[in-house]
Amino acid sequence: MTEIMPCDKKIRLVGRIDTDGGATLCWPGSMIVFRFRGTKLLIDGENRNFGWPTIMGAVIDGEEKQFKLGGSCQLEKFVIAEGLEDKEHEAAIYKRMEGHYFTVRKIYTDGELIDPPPKPKKRIEVYGDSVSAGSVVDALDYVGKSDPEGHDGMFDNSWHAYPQIIARSLPAEVFDSSQGGIAIFDGTGYFEMPNTRGVESCFDKLRYSSYVPQKAWDFSFVPHVVIFAIGQNDAYPDPDVLKKADTRERWISKYIEIVNAVRSHAPKAAAVFALTVLQHDPAWDEALDEICARLGGEKGRAYHFVYSRCGKATPGHPRYPEQEEMAGEMTAFLKTLPEEIWED
Repeated sequence: MTEIMPCDKKIRLVGRIDTDGGATLCWPGSMIVFRFRGTKLLIDGENRNFGWPTIMGAVIDGEEKQFKLGGSCQLEKFVIAEGLEDKEHEAAIYKRMEGHYFTVRKIYTDGELIDPPPKPKKRIEVYGDSVSAGSVVDALDYVGKSDPEGHDGMFDNSWHAYPQIIARSLPAEVFDSSQGGIAIFDGTGYFEMPNTRGVESCFDKLRYSSYVPQKAWDFSFVPHVVIFAIGQNDAYPDPDVLKKADTRERWISKYIEIVNAVRSHAPKAAAVFALTVLQHDPAWDEALDEICARLGGEKGRAYHFVYSRCGKATPGHPRYPEQEEMAGEMTAFLKTLPEEIWED
């Protein structure tokens, strides 16, 4: 078997991935992409679990696979594929769900790596919550319904979330920096309850969970477009946050501060604000309108995109068909942006 390090030049890393000691996939949707020739593919992997049981994902020649991970900090060997035809194959090993970090230590094949697929020319980053991360997306019996009880993450799948669907259809290289339950401020939303942490503490992190030492992100990925999809969780614990002048202004001002901090590393990037088809108060979309206006609107490369069923489609997380609906509408919108936005 040929032993390959995950930072080999023929492997493409997508998403915020820590390359210290392997390739640690931190954010949902981060992945390693490569091509190989051979009949088998295995990896040495190490999981660090922060919550419920975790599952990793893989796609080989378009066929989706999943493998359950064991206890935290145990090095395991995973068979990703075997019995393949001895020819060229395209592979992606990706972080399917949140609640853990997964480190790929080594990759093995009975063949060899070949040159990776070319990078798409367009680059997008997404700052979102559970919808953007693909939470409960594969609960297909619950389309248009509330989430099934006690699902424990088993239906989470970032591959079926709109950011990755957009990546495949536009096409674009997409870094999905999303986390379920997250809101703008620490102390609000649901991420890492009861001591919740918000985007303000996580947007600039590579390793962002408070359960282990954190690590700063270097913003080396420079997107042409940044999608901001935050606002679904910000009404907790105060449902009236936008009804009071002081808390509304505080929320809008902090959101703009974060947007400007992100765009300071990508000064030409367009900012696209978009909530989702998950039911929510229209007041949050109105607040995004105000944010866009303060950022200069289209002249300032700030856009508010509203899905046709924004806030109306479902009381539960969008399932795969609803995510495809969102991705289709967002992709169509992105194609209307001025061509110079996609220029380096």
